[in-house]
Amino acid sequence: MGVESQRAIIEDLRDRIRRIERRPARREGFLPSGRPEVDALLPGGGFPRGALADLAGGPASGKTLLALAAIGSAVAEGGLGAFVDGRGELYPPAAQALGLDLDRLLVVRPGPRSRGGGNGGQEGLWAAEALLASGAFAAVAVDVPVRGLLPARLEAMLRRLAAAAEKGGAAGLWLGSPDLACRVPAAVRLEVIPGERGGVRVRRAPGLGAEGVRVTGAGHAA
Repeated sequence: MGVESQRAIIEDLRDRIRRIERRPARREGFLPSGRPEVDALLPGGGFPRGALADLAGGPASGKTLLALAAIGSAVAEGGLGAFVDGRGELYPPAAQALGLDLDRLLVVRPGPRSRGGGNGGQEGLWAAEALLASGAFAAVAVDVPVRGLLPARLEAMLRRLAAAAEKGGAAGLWLGSPDLACRVPAAVRLEVIPGERGGVRVRRAPGLGAEGVRVTGAGHAA
């Protein structure tokens, strides 16, 4: 074998090794939510990796805190978290007060005049798709305004987010509204109810056959 051939083989091997090193390890299983009383009721004991979880709730319902708690679990495992803050309402010091390492949290704030809604919705969805598919993040929370998007367009983008989560192996956390015009293709759904006791209604996605239960702040099912 000539020297040039050997060099070509070595360079080919080096290139393959670099590609393998850049390729994220496939994440499987479930990510703890950060709240044991919620994990006890979720299938598998947490949010599914490689899929979307629908955290539906109104203003001040606690869905953001629940998403940050799940990201905190991912960071505690050595992973990275991302938060697409299309509404510009996330307050990083509050996340830090929950014990979240801000050095391992990427906050993405889309521009206010993105196409498709004029309010950061479309741009936020594009950013979320890229983050979920990258494989670099163990958990990605998505909180974007979608009221200006046509239902058919939103449904298509939500399907793309679900596919991106599956590709990248991330736990995708969709922070939505109970009155969303279309159905989120989520593996698990939680209705986050505001109140002093932090009530949460857990409902599995269609096909998994489970009715909703309410979890109080004390961890009792009702």
